[in-house]
Amino acid sequence: MNVSYGVVWREDALPLATGKLELLPHALRFEGIAGGRPTTHEIAYETLAAVRVGRSPSERLDGRPSLVLERRSGLPISVASVVQSGVVAEIAERLASLHFGANARRRTVFVLPLREGAHDRAQALLAEGPPFDPEETALDRHDVFVTQNEVVFVFESKLGVDALEPLLSDPALWLSAAAWRELLAGPPRIAEDAYSWERPPAANGSGSR
Repeated sequence: MNVSYGVVWREDALPLATGKLELLPHALRFEGIAGGRPTTHEIAYETLAAVRVGRSPSERLDGRPSLVLERRSGLPISVASVVQSGVVAEIAERLASLHFGANARRRTVFVLPLREGAHDRAQALLAEGPPFDPEETALDRHDVFVTQNEVVFVFESKLGVDALEPLLSDPALWLSAAAWRELLAGPPRIAEDAYSWERPPAANGSGSR
């Protein structure tokens, strides 16, 4: 069943358009008015390179939370809902499912800056393992990377950042976080997706000859 939303959108620096976004089985379709003229635009899911939430002022539409559609060719399109801002997250969830499939997983990345000389102590804390049982969470994958001055936590789940909500309400996590306080050179940062590439699955029966 097709799903539609009342939205505003802008293709790069072109005029703002108002109308509806319809999620079709194999493509998304914009239909509305831009610059006083009717406009219709259809984009196949397979041509999308990335779907992400726009956080910079230039990516927000009239100050509203927006969704940025990056295409393999063509200008990026920013989309915002004309009603509740939460609709943007719903559209992102549906697009991820339609574009990448029902088993699509999304990453949330936290970067912790370390004080000078704190690397070894950070390694020791990480060697103790996470302060939660990954098997008991909605996570599909959890990785931690360490440099001399940063620790990078990567959480991957079909639920995206929503998978972290039960963890953030767990007192054991906050007790563990207290041990990191003296090691940090500043507040944690959330890393944003800037580029993503994935080799598409080979067609059935195809191969080298």
